[in-house]
Amino acid sequence: MKNYFFINKINFIENEKNNCLYFLNKKKKVLFKNSSYFNFILNSKKFFLKNNFIQINTPEIENFNYNFKLLNIFKKDFKGSLYFKNKILRTHTSCFQNRLFKNYFINSNFFNIGKVYRNDYDNIHLPCFYQIDFLIIKNFKILEFILSFFSNSFKKKFFFKIRKTKFPFTINSFEIDILNNFEWIELAGYGLSNQNILMNNNLKKKIIAGGIGLDRLFFILKKKFHIKSIYD
Repeated sequence: MKNYFFINKINFIENEKNNCLYFLNKKKKVLFKNSSYFNFILNSKKFFLKNNFIQINTPEIENFNYNFKLLNIFKKDFKGSLYFKNKILRTHTSCFQNRLFKNYFINSNFFNIGKVYRNDYDNIHLPCFYQIDFLIIKNFKILEFILSFFSNSFKKKFFFKIRKTKFPFTINSFEIDILNNFEWIELAGYGLSNQNILMNNNLKKKIIAGGIGLDRLFFILKKKFHIKSIYD
């Protein structure tokens, strides 16, 4: 597939002058030119940075402790997890929470953007997809923020609904669905961080955690019929 995210352990930067994206590592340089999805990923990242979030990068190959146990998840097959040499290909970007809690002074809002992996495939699911996970520590209107992020992407009016749901790593959890071709598609979820997660990290703060599926958002934005076509 053209323009597929296939390079691991690299940093990407935007070349404003040429409107190109450069993928850099020690051995080689790979250039993707005028890729609308790559630009969309970068614009999503910029939106969080402009709202004073701090970005935290964490590995895609995780261990049981960070991917499951410390997030109050105890089933190894959570949402069809995939494995690599007895390690887990992370099933969500939420595992950045524990690395953050254990290594940083928690007094700001944080986010992580990257690939996650699940054994799932249909017209709105891919086994590898991009996700943003965020933590809000300071006072913040969470629903207004997520909807403003969607507005910044769509740049037009859209229909949404909010559903009460359950996540293992949050309480009082909600999902946001967007109407697309007369069907509701889940795009985001949020809630208060589960007290068990905070206790595991000796924290006594009130924290809001949430996540947004970028592939699905771009899929709706570009009016595609199958989600894999966003990489074609």
